[in-house]
Amino acid sequence: MVLTPIGVVRSSVSDRQAMPTFGVPARVEIFPEFAEGLRHVQKHTHVWILAWLHEADRTRLLVTPRGVSDPGEAGLHGVFAVRSPTRPNPIAMTAARIERIEGTTLYLDRLDFVDGTPVVDVKPYFRSRDAIYAAHNEQIGRPAGRQALLESLLIQAENFHGERCGGVVFGARLVEHFRSTFLDFAEAWGTQVIVPEDAGCMIDAVMTLVGATPGRGTLGFHSAPFVRFIRGDRAYTYVLLEPGRRWASWTALPVEDVLAASEEELFRAGSAPLRVK
Repeated sequence: MVLTPIGVVRSSVSDRQAMPTFGVPARVEIFPEFAEGLRHVQKHTHVWILAWLHEADRTRLLVTPRGVSDPGEAGLHGVFAVRSPTRPNPIAMTAARIERIEGTTLYLDRLDFVDGTPVVDVKPYFRSRDAIYAAHNEQIGRPAGRQALLESLLIQAENFHGERCGGVVFGARLVEHFRSTFLDFAEAWGTQVIVPEDAGCMIDAVMTLVGATPGRGTLGFHSAPFVRFIRGDRAYTYVLLEPGRRWASWTALPVEDVLAASEEELFRAGSAPLRVK
Protein backbone atom coordinates (compact mmCIF):
# COMPACT_ATOMS: atom_id res chain seq x y z
CA MET A 1 0.00 0.00 0.00
CA VAL A 2 1.24 3.45 -0.88
CA LEU A 3 -0.05 6.39 1.17
CA THR A 4 0.45 9.79 -0.44
CA PRO A 5 -0.10 12.97 1.60
CA ILE A 6 -2.38 15.37 -0.26
CA GLY A 7 -2.01 18.31 2.11
CA VAL A 8 -1.05 19.46 5.59
CA VAL A 9 -2.83 20.81 8.67
CA ARG A 10 -2.04 24.33 9.83
CA SER A 11 -3.06 24.87 13.44
CA SER A 12 -2.22 27.14 16.35
CA VAL A 13 -1.49 24.02 18.44
CA SER A 14 1.76 22.11 17.88
CA ASP A 15 1.85 20.02 21.08
CA ARG A 16 -0.58 17.09 21.14
CA GLN A 17 -0.88 17.28 24.92
CA ALA A 18 -2.07 20.88 24.62
CA MET A 19 -4.80 20.11 22.08
CA PRO A 20 -8.33 20.67 23.50
CA THR A 21 -10.62 17.64 23.31
CA PHE A 22 -12.70 19.09 20.49
CA GLY A 23 -9.87 20.80 18.66
CA VAL A 24 -9.35 24.39 17.57
CA PRO A 25 -10.01 26.41 14.39
CA ALA A 26 -7.55 25.27 11.74
CA ARG A 27 -6.94 25.09 8.04
CA VAL A 28 -5.94 22.39 5.60
CA GLU A 29 -3.58 23.37 2.82
CA ILE A 30 -3.97 21.08 -0.19
CA PHE A 31 -0.81 20.65 -2.23
CA PRO A 32 -0.94 22.26 -5.71
CA GLU A 33 -0.72 18.95 -7.58
CA PHE A 34 -4.02 17.88 -5.99
CA ALA A 35 -5.87 21.19 -6.57
CA GLU A 36 -8.31 19.73 -9.11
CA GLY A 37 -9.58 17.34 -6.44
CA LEU A 38 -11.24 20.32 -4.73
CA ARG A 39 -13.53 21.13 -7.66
CA HIS A 40 -17.13 21.63 -6.37
CA VAL A 41 -16.14 20.96 -2.75
CA GLN A 42 -18.16 24.11 -1.96
CA LYS A 43 -21.32 22.04 -2.49
CA HIS A 44 -20.79 20.68 1.01
CA THR A 45 -20.92 22.49 4.36
CA HIS A 46 -18.92 19.79 6.17
CA VAL A 47 -16.08 17.45 5.25
CA TRP A 48 -14.22 14.53 6.78
CA ILE A 49 -10.51 15.20 7.15
CA LEU A 50 -8.44 12.03 7.22
CA ALA A 51 -4.95 12.51 8.58
CA TRP A 52 -1.87 10.45 9.35
CA LEU A 53 -0.84 10.83 13.00
CA HIS A 54 2.86 10.68 12.31
CA GLU A 55 3.88 11.03 15.96
CA ALA A 56 1.61 8.25 17.26
CA ASP A 57 2.68 5.04 18.98
CA ARG A 58 2.02 2.09 16.63
CA THR A 59 3.15 -0.72 18.97
CA ARG A 60 0.19 -1.16 21.35
CA LEU A 61 -3.30 -2.62 20.95
CA LEU A 62 -4.55 -1.79 24.46
CA VAL A 63 -4.80 1.71 25.95
CA THR A 64 -6.43 3.47 28.89
CA PRO A 65 -8.74 6.06 27.27
CA ARG A 66 -8.94 9.66 28.39
CA GLY A 67 -11.38 10.02 31.28
CA VAL A 68 -11.01 6.42 32.52
CA SER A 69 -9.75 6.51 36.09
CA ASP A 70 -8.87 2.82 36.44
CA PRO A 71 -5.25 2.38 35.28
CA GLY A 72 -5.47 -1.40 35.67
CA GLU A 73 -6.75 -4.22 33.52
CA ALA A 74 -10.40 -3.17 33.85
CA GLY A 75 -9.64 0.24 32.37
CA LEU A 76 -7.88 -1.06 29.27
CA HIS A 77 -9.70 -0.81 25.94
CA GLY A 78 -8.71 -2.15 22.55
CA VAL A 79 -7.57 0.58 20.19
CA PHE A 80 -10.34 -0.36 17.73
CA ALA A 81 -12.94 0.46 20.42
CA VAL A 82 -11.70 4.01 21.05
CA ARG A 83 -10.43 7.05 19.15
CA SER A 84 -6.91 6.89 20.59
CA PRO A 85 -4.09 7.97 18.24
CA THR A 86 -2.27 4.81 19.32
CA ARG A 87 -3.02 2.11 16.70
CA PRO A 88 -1.23 -0.01 14.09
CA ASN A 89 -2.12 2.43 11.30
CA PRO A 90 -2.56 5.86 12.92
CA ILE A 91 -5.25 7.16 10.57
CA ALA A 92 -7.46 9.79 12.19
CA MET A 93 -10.73 11.26 10.96
CA THR A 94 -12.53 14.38 12.08
CA ALA A 95 -15.67 15.96 10.68
CA ALA A 96 -15.39 19.73 10.33
CA ARG A 97 -17.45 22.62 9.00
CA ILE A 98 -16.00 24.59 6.11
CA GLU A 99 -15.85 28.24 7.13
CA ARG A 100 -14.44 29.42 3.79
CA ILE A 101 -12.22 28.33 0.91
CA GLU A 102 -9.32 30.38 -0.39
CA GLY A 103 -7.56 28.82 -3.36
CA THR A 104 -6.46 25.37 -2.22
CA THR A 105 -6.87 26.12 1.48
CA LEU A 106 -9.86 24.95 3.50
CA TYR A 107 -10.59 27.01 6.62
CA LEU A 108 -12.37 24.78 9.12
CA ASP A 109 -14.27 25.45 12.34
CA ARG A 110 -12.20 22.97 14.37
CA LEU A 111 -9.70 20.16 13.99
CA ASP A 112 -7.98 18.13 16.70
CA PHE A 113 -4.80 17.61 14.64
CA VAL A 114 -1.59 19.42 15.55
CA ASP A 115 0.21 21.75 13.21
CA GLY A 116 2.07 19.94 10.46
CA THR A 117 -0.07 16.77 10.50
CA PRO A 118 -0.12 15.17 7.03
CA VAL A 119 -3.57 14.97 5.42
CA VAL A 120 -4.25 11.83 3.41
CA ASP A 121 -7.78 12.50 2.19
CA VAL A 122 -10.77 14.88 2.22
CA LYS A 123 -14.27 13.43 1.86
CA PRO A 124 -17.64 15.21 1.91
CA TYR A 125 -19.89 14.63 4.90
CA PHE A 126 -23.24 13.30 3.66
CA ARG A 127 -26.31 13.61 5.86
CA SER A 128 -27.91 10.76 3.94
CA ARG A 129 -25.07 8.38 4.78
CA ASP A 130 -23.09 9.65 7.74
CA ALA A 131 -25.81 10.86 10.13
CA ILE A 132 -27.20 7.96 12.16
CA TYR A 133 -29.41 9.65 14.72
CA ALA A 134 -30.35 6.36 16.40
CA ALA A 135 -26.71 5.43 17.10
CA HIS A 136 -25.77 4.99 20.74
CA ASN A 137 -22.42 4.62 22.51
CA GLU A 138 -21.82 3.34 25.99
CA GLN A 139 -19.87 5.87 28.02
CA ILE A 140 -16.12 5.14 28.00
CA GLY A 141 -14.67 7.76 30.33
CA ARG A 142 -15.82 10.40 32.75
CA PRO A 143 -15.79 14.07 31.66
CA ALA A 144 -12.95 16.09 33.16
CA GLY A 145 -15.51 18.33 34.89
CA ARG A 146 -18.72 20.25 34.47
CA GLN A 147 -17.29 22.76 32.02
CA ALA A 148 -15.90 19.99 29.82
CA LEU A 149 -19.27 18.24 29.87
CA LEU A 150 -21.10 21.46 28.99
CA GLU A 151 -18.80 22.17 26.05
CA SER A 152 -19.38 18.66 24.71
CA LEU A 153 -23.15 19.05 25.04
CA LEU A 154 -23.08 22.46 23.36
CA ILE A 155 -21.23 21.06 20.35
CA GLN A 156 -23.63 18.13 20.04
CA ALA A 157 -26.71 20.34 20.34
CA GLU A 158 -25.34 22.89 17.87
CA ASN A 159 -24.56 20.16 15.36
CA PHE A 160 -28.14 18.90 15.57
CA HIS A 161 -29.93 22.26 15.64
CA GLY A 162 -27.70 24.07 13.15
CA GLU A 163 -26.61 27.04 15.26
CA ARG A 164 -25.80 28.02 18.82
CA CYS A 165 -28.73 30.12 19.99
CA GLY A 166 -30.06 30.97 23.44
CA GLY A 167 -32.60 28.16 23.54
CA VAL A 168 -30.00 25.56 22.54
CA VAL A 169 -27.59 26.78 25.23
CA PHE A 170 -30.40 26.78 27.83
CA GLY A 171 -31.22 23.17 26.95
CA ALA A 172 -27.56 22.14 27.16
CA ARG A 173 -27.24 23.74 30.59
CA LEU A 174 -30.30 21.83 31.80
CA VAL A 175 -28.88 18.51 30.63
CA GLU A 176 -25.42 19.32 32.02
CA HIS A 177 -26.89 20.07 35.44
CA PHE A 178 -29.04 16.93 35.32
CA ARG A 179 -26.12 14.66 34.43
CA SER A 180 -23.55 16.21 36.78
CA THR A 181 -25.87 16.68 39.77
CA PHE A 182 -28.19 13.69 39.65
CA LEU A 183 -26.42 11.11 37.47
CA ASP A 184 -22.82 11.57 38.62
CA PHE A 185 -21.84 12.51 35.03
CA ALA A 186 -23.31 9.35 33.54
CA GLU A 187 -25.00 9.41 30.13
CA ALA A 188 -28.68 10.41 30.12
CA TRP A 189 -29.73 8.12 27.27
CA GLY A 190 -32.93 6.25 28.04
CA THR A 191 -34.35 9.16 30.04
CA GLN A 192 -37.96 10.18 29.41
CA VAL A 193 -38.43 13.94 29.09
CA ILE A 194 -41.41 16.28 29.21
CA VAL A 195 -40.80 19.76 27.80
CA PRO A 196 -42.80 22.97 27.22
CA GLU A 197 -44.47 22.71 23.83
CA ASP A 198 -43.38 26.22 22.80
CA ALA A 199 -39.73 25.84 23.83
CA GLY A 200 -38.58 25.47 20.22
CA CYS A 201 -34.78 25.47 20.15
CA MET A 202 -34.57 24.10 23.67
CA ILE A 203 -36.56 21.05 22.58
CA ASP A 204 -33.99 20.35 19.85
CA ALA A 205 -31.17 20.48 22.39
CA VAL A 206 -32.84 18.31 25.02
CA MET A 207 -34.09 15.65 22.62
CA THR A 208 -30.70 15.15 20.98
CA LEU A 209 -28.71 15.21 24.24
CA VAL A 210 -30.79 12.52 25.95
CA GLY A 211 -31.94 10.65 22.84
CA ALA A 212 -35.63 11.25 23.49
CA THR A 213 -38.18 11.18 20.65
CA PRO A 214 -41.98 11.34 20.43
CA GLY A 215 -42.01 8.23 18.25
CA ARG A 216 -40.49 6.11 21.01
CA GLY A 217 -42.72 7.67 23.62
CA THR A 218 -39.78 9.19 25.50
CA LEU A 219 -40.46 12.85 24.62
CA GLY A 220 -43.69 14.47 25.76
CA PHE A 221 -45.06 18.01 25.75
CA HIS A 222 -47.04 20.27 28.06
CA SER A 223 -47.88 23.96 28.36
CA ALA A 224 -46.17 24.77 31.67
CA PRO A 225 -42.70 26.38 32.05
CA PHE A 226 -40.80 23.38 33.40
CA VAL A 227 -38.78 20.46 32.09
CA ARG A 228 -39.10 17.06 33.73
CA PHE A 229 -36.65 14.20 33.36
CA ILE A 230 -38.02 10.79 34.33
CA ARG A 231 -35.53 8.04 35.02
CA GLY A 232 -36.33 4.83 36.79
CA ASP A 233 -38.66 5.53 39.69
CA ARG A 234 -37.71 9.20 40.10
CA ALA A 235 -38.72 12.46 38.46
CA TYR A 236 -36.35 15.43 38.21
CA THR A 237 -38.15 18.71 37.68
CA TYR A 238 -36.58 21.93 36.43
CA VAL A 239 -38.77 24.99 36.91
CA LEU A 240 -37.74 27.59 34.35
CA LEU A 241 -37.55 30.96 36.06
CA GLU A 242 -38.82 34.21 34.58
CA PRO A 243 -35.87 36.18 33.14
CA GLY A 244 -35.12 39.82 33.76
CA ARG A 245 -36.52 42.74 31.77
CA ARG A 246 -33.73 42.71 29.20
CA TRP A 247 -34.84 39.27 28.03
CA ALA A 248 -38.01 38.97 26.00
CA SER A 249 -38.66 35.41 27.23
CA TRP A 250 -36.74 32.46 28.57
CA THR A 251 -37.12 30.68 25.21
CA ALA A 252 -35.12 33.36 23.33
CA LEU A 253 -32.26 34.42 25.58
CA PRO A 254 -29.03 35.76 24.05
CA VAL A 255 -26.29 33.12 24.06
CA GLU A 256 -23.91 35.22 26.16
CA ASP A 257 -26.55 35.83 28.82
CA VAL A 258 -27.46 32.15 29.11
CA LEU A 259 -23.82 31.17 29.48
CA ALA A 260 -23.10 33.92 32.03
CA ALA A 261 -26.23 33.50 34.14
CA SER A 262 -26.07 31.48 37.33
CA GLU A 263 -28.14 28.34 37.64
CA GLU A 264 -30.23 30.06 40.30
CA GLU A 265 -31.22 32.70 37.73
CA LEU A 266 -32.21 30.15 35.08
CA PHE A 267 -34.00 27.34 36.88
CA ARG A 268 -34.89 25.66 40.14
CA ALA A 269 -34.22 21.91 40.22
CA GLY A 270 -35.49 19.14 42.46
CA SER A 271 -36.13 15.41 42.49
CA ALA A 272 -38.85 13.25 43.97
CA PRO A 273 -40.14 9.68 43.72
CA LEU A 274 -42.26 9.17 40.64
CA ARG A 275 -45.96 9.08 41.46
CA VAL A 276 -47.75 6.47 39.41
CA LYS A 277 -51.48 6.95 38.85
